[in-house]
Amino acid sequence: MNIDYENIERDINDGTLRRNLEEELIAGFRQIQQAGERLPLASHYAAQIAEIINRNATLTEALKFELYQEVLEAVEAARVAVLGEEIEN
Repeated sequence: MNIDYENIERDINDGTLRRNLEEELIAGFRQIQQAGERLPLASHYAAQIAEIINRNATLTEALKFELYQEVLEAVEAARVAVLGEEIEN
């Protein structure tokens, strides 16, 4: 994950974190799917990612909640994108 910890608050608020993470997740989910594995559940995966980011960031409780919401949206969108590719092919 490529996280800009110096600007994380801004990136959470303006959607940059979500967009960047979604792009990274799409690539990773494609690899997982090509290996024949199932994609992780969005809520579980989002919680793990948010926990990793929180270890390296100093955020208020409100921002931690917003971070999780942004990560969850990114994971859900990436899953839909990759699963949609499978259906189209």
